[in-house]
Amino acid sequence: MNDVFNLNRWLLYIGKHWNENKRKYGLSLSAIGGLLVLWFSFLMLTNKRHPLNEEIQAITYYVGLYLTGTLYASLIFSELGEGPKAIHYLMMPASILEKLLSAILYGVVLFFVCYTIVFYAVDFIMIKVANGFISGEMERQHLPFRPMELVNVFVGRNGNPVIFYMLLMYFAAQSVFLLGSVYFVKFHFIKTLVAGLIVFLILVFFVHKVLDSFMPNGGFFEPFTVYRAYDPVHGEVMVQLPEWLSSIMLFLMKYSLAPCLWVVAYFRLKEKEV
Repeated sequence: MNDVFNLNRWLLYIGKHWNENKRKYGLSLSAIGGLLVLWFSFLMLTNKRHPLNEEIQAITYYVGLYLTGTLYASLIFSELGEGPKAIHYLMMPASILEKLLSAILYGVVLFFVCYTIVFYAVDFIMIKVANGFISGEMERQHLPFRPMELVNVFVGRNGNPVIFYMLLMYFAAQSVFLLGSVYFVKFHFIKTLVAGLIVFLILVFFVHKVLDSFMPNGGFFEPFTVYRAYDPVHGEVMVQLPEWLSSIMLFLMKYSLAPCLWVVAYFRLKEKEV
């Protein structure tokens, strides 16, 4: 039998994990749904005309996704911080890769899918309720009424790619917190958040204070691919990387961060001791 990955063994491990945690997952999704109901109800009480417009729905979806997704990711390997549970987890007859893939399946893929389903289920019901109340109020005041509709949280206005980048940033951020749940023994969320902020500030300082001191007067015209320099003799000069190299760099920047963090988590989990 393969010691690194065996499909049958992995499926058995996934089933075991589900049987042990299905109640916890159900309660967590119910709690998320309850919080969404409370938030939408608050909006309906404070805004009598358009409490659930498209902008509010999209903002609610992504704020909730970031908060609950990162919090959940920071708890994926929380049992490694408790002695008996950590021993039981490490002694489980499944490879490290299978355990990590199970964590990614439940903590990243299924969480994202289930959160989206719960959000749309609550959003649909609350929009129907809000439209019912508001239409009656508008009729009494003889004012025009435009029913609120469900927003597509995955499509920006006029093809705006901001939504796409927000999703990429979410999966990267969630992967950071997943890695933090392996690295830190206690207070995973807080420690990962502080460590992430420190690393981010160091990178910002390095780019703006160190790299800028070596660069000519100017700035990046496109992210890391085109540099627009200002020369007193020749005027504006554009320095551009080859298109094939720019495409590779942008592709790696977009899609490789989360998988790279999963690889780091794998090796860290492999070295984990109690």
